[in-house]
Amino acid sequence: MTGIIPCLYNSFSFTLENIVGGDIVCYETKSRVSRERSEPVQVAPALAPAPEPVYIPPSLIETTETETETETETETETETETETESDSTDDRDSDSDMSHSHPTMPTVVFHPDMMTQYAYKFSLSCTDSILWASYIMIYGTEKYETIENPFVESNRFKFELIEVMRQNKPILKANKIKLNASEECLVHKPFITLETLHAITVCKSLSVCIVQDRKYYEIANGNGGGTFILEKIKGKYILYIAPNKLNMEYLAYIRANYWLMESISAPIRPISAYKLQDLIEISQKLNLPVVNVIPGKFGSLGTEKRKTKLELYECIFRYQ
Repeated sequence: MTGIIPCLYNSFSFTLENIVGGDIVCYETKSRVSRERSEPVQVAPALAPAPEPVYIPPSLIETTETETETETETETETETETETESDSTDDRDSDSDMSHSHPTMPTVVFHPDMMTQYAYKFSLSCTDSILWASYIMIYGTEKYETIENPFVESNRFKFELIEVMRQNKPILKANKIKLNASEECLVHKPFITLETLHAITVCKSLSVCIVQDRKYYEIANGNGGGTFILEKIKGKYILYIAPNKLNMEYLAYIRANYWLMESISAPIRPISAYKLQDLIEISQKLNLPVVNVIPGKFGSLGTEKRKTKLELYECIFRYQ
């Protein structure tokens, strides 16, 4: 038991008997104020004195703000570049995955030798290759392969062509083709000429490209039925029966690399109709040299001299 026992000195004896057996009343004299005072009082630390203001020039403030903005922009650009690189890396990874899963096929460059397998072979009894090529262009290969007697069928076909030409005199006249010359060729000649073939294609509305070495002549009638390619190889004309896509690729190759003749009967015009550059371009398409090589003396290197207009024209004329 704690507390203070109020008593008068010498009026009560603090003996064991009095404390144990006596009636002693204890009062709590310790108040709230004394408890609060007994607790330690925390004193706030003294505030440090504020520093004195320092004058900063305006130019220095602008420089600092600019540097801060530049650093912010640099950080933004760096983050953007990092994101872009990660995106491009993902794209490359996806592309590589696609390339592994779907390998690309190598592109095939067209070459004229690819047409060799599509050259149609006439029978040995059909010696007039131009006539029978015309027959196939009109009737197709199926009817040609069912011919029993080529001699009888060729005569029948020739008289049929003569009748067709007579019915189309205005068309022949518009194309400057002589009917009498074509009829005579069909009746009396063992082989028909290219001029007669021209008359046949005009009357039958056929589009044909005639190739001779590195020169060609094209007859276009615009009927939308495709263009036949007839090429002269080793003195005999060959008709190509190829897929339409391959046929178009060969036509594009011919038009880009071969020389277009003025006409079938007169492939080249007089020399006065050409400029020097025109003859140079024709010579290049025909793979003819455009310079003369003059050998040097005593084994030294020779010199090149460009051919004159007359020399170029003579080389082209002899190439026909």
